[in-house]
Amino acid sequence: MRSMTGYGAGSAEAATARVTVEIRSVNQRFLDVKMSAPREYAAWERDLRDRVRAVAERGRVEVTVARAPVAARRRYAVAIRAELARAYVRAARDLGRTLGLDGPLTLGEVLRLPDLFEVSEHAPDVRPELPAARRALARALRGFDAERRREGAHLQRDMVRRVAAVTRAATQIRRRVPGAVAALRRQAEERLARLPYGGEVDPGRVAQEAAALADRSDITEEMVRMESHLRALAAALRRRGPVGKRIEFLLQEVHRELNTTGAKAGDLVIAELVLGAKGEVEKLREQVQNVE
Repeated sequence: MRSMTGYGAGSAEAATARVTVEIRSVNQRFLDVKMSAPREYAAWERDLRDRVRAVAERGRVEVTVARAPVAARRRYAVAIRAELARAYVRAARDLGRTLGLDGPLTLGEVLRLPDLFEVSEHAPDVRPELPAARRALARALRGFDAERRREGAHLQRDMVRRVAAVTRAATQIRRRVPGAVAALRRQAEERLARLPYGGEVDPGRVAQEAAALADRSDITEEMVRMESHLRALAAALRRRGPVGKRIEFLLQEVHRELNTTGAKAGDLVIAELVLGAKGEVEKLREQVQNVE
């Protein structure tokens, strides 16, 4: 069993850059992979995304890919705005004549004038960085999956304990059913026998009506279905791989049978057992929201 929440990070070196990958995930009903990567890696996003999908099957997974270029490998181009430099020189000479000043304008002075140079970085050839990006992602995925498994093991232990508690309650309810049905039948017979019919009461008719009332309160079928669902739950908790949706469905069915049992039983002890079991099922339904 794996949790849907996890974190992993990894990095790898290429000749031109260091690539770092971080992965975070939170619970979500379906798989949604969000990737943030440098624009130079846009052509590789599908490849990287498919590698994430091979590990995660549910949850919102955020993948951040960062690229730190190696400074020694960076290449720049410098363009000189010659027309702007000529304009500066002409303006300086015109100003000198206007003010009656004379003097040479040196290259050093011209170079200090603003906006004479345009500096741009050559677009890097990132193709050799793809293996590094894949290695960094693989390392991040290993840590990510290990954390999800650790959290999943913790969830599994807690859920096994709670399913066992619900199973014990179901066993107690099952043992209580015959006596509860018999008690309901006796109570129904006594109430029917005391009704003011204005004449002699037919004992056979009273027994028949009492039996019908008791049958409507019989929860044997609900217990059979509930026990089947609980056995399936225990089996699902032992399975490997994604089981969250299966467990979610089974808990929904157990909850439905508990509701029906509590409504039909008409027995205080059974009602208390049902209430306790429903509390455990509610906690299980909260826990399963984080199970892949």
